[in-house]
Amino acid sequence: MKNILFVPFLIITVLSCSAKKAEKEPETLPKDIALKPENNFNQQIEREKLSGLIKEIDSLVATENCSDPSEWRSSPIGAKPCGGPSSYIAYPIKMEDEILAKIKTFTTMQADFNKKYQLMSDCAVVPPPAGITCEDGKAVLVKSSFGEADVQ
Repeated sequence: MKNILFVPFLIITVLSCSAKKAEKEPETLPKDIALKPENNFNQQIEREKLSGLIKEIDSLVATENCSDPSEWRSSPIGAKPCGGPSSYIAYPIKMEDEILAKIKTFTTMQADFNKKYQLMSDCAVVPPPAGITCEDGKAVLVKSSFGEADVQ
């Protein structure tokens, strides 16, 4: 008789435990911010602003013809998530104030963007150019050789 009462009790207990496991508990952990549609939308808008500003800088530089490299300088531009510039750009000295202001704005915006969206990068250091040459009327940055010491 004890076994007859024990078996239904055991079955009811097991079924009630499994029913509780099957119930969906409300998610208490925050979702990844990148998965929220409004953040993807905001991120895309900010990317487009960055892209527009770099295009504006490039087109401003492109208005000047390069015939003498001594009339040009280079500047770091952008911000890598790990720190340091994302690249370098050549610009005409006579437009220095205007272009450097835009470069500073772009670099600050990119650093803020990287921080806001917690971006990561390879953390490789982008070496400054060794110099500038003029090719077909355009300023071209001369790449530094790896391990080359800067002698001045």
